[in-house]
This record gives sequence, C-alpha cells and structure tokens, in this order.
Amino acid sequence: MGTHRIIIGLVALCCFCLPHLIEAKPYGVYQQQVFVDQSGHGNFTTIQKAIDSVPINNRHWFFINVKAGLYREKIKIPYEKPFIVIVGAGKRLTRVEWDDHYSAAQSPTFATLADNTVVKSLTFANTYNLPSKGKTNKNPRTPAVAALIGGDKSAFYSVGFAGIQDTLWDSDGRHYFHRCTIQGAVDFIFGSGQSIYQ
Repeated sequence: MGTHRIIIGLVALCCFCLPHLIEAKPYGVYQQQVFVDQSGHGNFTTIQKAIDSVPINNRHWFFINVKAGLYREKIKIPYEKPFIVIVGAGKRLTRVEWDDHYSAAQSPTFATLADNTVVKSLTFANTYNLPSKGKTNKNPRTPAVAALIGGDKSAFYSVGFAGIQDTLWDSDGRHYFHRCTIQGAVDFIFGSGQSIYQ
C-alpha cells in the first residue's frame, strides 16, 4: 500500500512539475545579460550580433541591453531563439533604422518569429517612405514594414514603430503592446495576431 502511494506521488509529481521544468526560468532570472554599444564598450556593436550569440532553443531569459544611439541594421530573431529581452535607453534615445521596401515579408527593420520575445524602450523605423526633417519623401508608396511580430506570447513596452505603409505587421500569435507609438498612413497595423494595445 505504501509503495503504491509513493509511485502515484512520483507520477503526479512528474506530470505536474515536468512541464514547468522545461519552460524558461521566471522573468527577471536570466542565463545571460549582454550589452550592445556602437562605440565598442559593450559585448557587441550591433543588436543582431547579440541575438546571434543566443543559444538555439534557449530556455532562459537572455537580456540584451542596448545603449542609446542610432543603429542602422536589420534585426531578425529566428523562431528557434525564444526568451530574448531587448531593452533600449528610451524610445527617443535608442533607434533602429533600415530602408528596405517592396515585399512585406522581406522589408522589416525588425522581425521576430520566436515565442516569448520582450522589447522595451526603443524605436524601430523603416525610413524608405518616412518623411525626414519635415520634407516629404519622394520614394513611391509601397510596403515598407518597420516590424514583423510573429511567434507567441511577445510583449512590447514603450516601443516606437515608425513608417508610412504597413508599419507594424502583427502577424501571428498573442502579443501585448503597452504605451507604444505606431506611426503610419496606409494599413499601418495589419496581420492576424491576437493582440492587446494599451
């Protein structure tokens, strides 16, 4: 009788605890924290290099702290790199720009396909159609995505998204946007995501 209870207890423990053991550690507990600084005083000079350093099938929160500045790069978080947290110095202080266009799938300045992505306090801009210094941009109007958000359970806090056409592609999954600024003119938020905007 006692052996049966121990076996049942162990089976119950495995059934209820095992799924939690293979999830990420709680937010705030992290495997690694790296710093991005264009001047060379951090671990990396680009955000993409920091993302590339994250282990495949990562199961721990990986913090990427980005120093203030203008970063001219395309950023992609592939689906096999979940649990990444990117933190800038502020929406107006840390800005990522690129100027790709034509194809919505190929043009995003920032794209995440991974689950459990968190971004805070920076701006992503696709400058292809974006007016500069009060002057109208002469480029033809065409899809020029600032951010493509795929994956599931992703959150954005005080993040700016700037563009003209198809600015934010809220593609698939459940996403949360808190105190974010989304600038655009044509279909500037589109996609099939199940999202909350506050």
